[in-house]
Amino acid sequence: MQKNQFRSVKEMFEKAIYGVTFSKETIKQIKDRLYSLASEHEGAHSVLNLFGILSDLSLSPMRELSSRSFNEHTQNYDSRRIERAYNHMLENYSKEVRLSDVANLVGMTEVAFSRFIKQRTGRNFIDSLNDIRLGHATRMLVDTTHSVAEISIVCGFNNLSNFNRIFKKKKGCTPREFRENYKESKFFV
Repeated sequence: MQKNQFRSVKEMFEKAIYGVTFSKETIKQIKDRLYSLASEHEGAHSVLNLFGILSDLSLSPMRELSSRSFNEHTQNYDSRRIERAYNHMLENYSKEVRLSDVANLVGMTEVAFSRFIKQRTGRNFIDSLNDIRLGHATRMLVDTTHSVAEISIVCGFNNLSNFNRIFKKKKGCTPREFRENYKESKFFV
């Protein structure tokens, strides 16, 4: 995977940490090849076919399912204060998380912490918290049958309309549309 020819495949695997989905057209094109791959018993031929499938997938349009803030293990801002703040938000996203509480946790004033997090991450406190909450919400939309209202409350949003507005702004569709689009393109090997 370190070769230049596999760069797109490597980038696809990096995105896959957050979950990826492909268009219906891509899935239809790849589906039969995946099924035939499962029935092949010749080692070298099946590996070559697998690389071909991975290459085609990596060159097709894909969408990440959850935000980068959702995956706590990939964030590294070289700051113990930011890591401590993010860990607190990750552990308490379903509850009310106040700027004042997080600022106190890291030993800063609210204004200083707001400036600090924006400078270190490129996002303000609310956007960072909403990204974490949306990451969990998208995962629940995909993995559960809970209603959108239930998911919004479990993920810490104070009301459904606020959740829908933020979700649409960040993801480009409503939570219901996201779930329906995912169900239509869902294909497991």
